[in-house]
Formats: sequence, structure tokens, C-alpha cells
Amino acid sequence: MGNMMIRNLPDEVHNHLREQASSNRRSIEAEARAILVSSYVAKHSGGFGQQLRSRFQDMGVIGEELSQPRDKTVGEAAEFS
Repeated sequence: MGNMMIRNLPDEVHNHLREQASSNRRSIEAEARAILVSSYVAKHSGGFGQQLRSRFQDMGVIGEELSQPRDKTVGEAAEFS
């Protein structure tokens, strides 16, 4: 595995990374690693939408038949007892 050191990271970026790492219960290094890995995976797998399209394209459900106009009618409010 490769190693890297990041120098001259702006304070606001470092602070945000530290807060994000804390909220995810990770070290700053582990958080940076997770961000880099997820970026790589998204770029090389095409993202979630592309994965769905690839999975279901052979079923014939991807295409013009899914291009339905959006229903903009307002729904009724729910009643809670």
C-alpha cells in the first residue's frame, strides 16, 4: 500500500475533516482514507445510478417507457389520531 503526506492543507479544510472524522468516529487519517477510497470507487464503478442502469438494462425497463411526466398535484394531508 502507498503512503502519502499532505502539507499546507487550509485550516478550514483541516477543521472540517476533523469534525467529520469525529462524527464518524474515525481518526483524521482514517476519514481522509475513506474519502479517497469512496471517490475512487465512485469514479470506477460509475456511481449508484450507473450500477442500477447496468443491472436492469437487459430487462428492457430502462428507456423511454420510464420518461413519464411528473405529477405535480398536491396530495392530501395525513390525519393522525
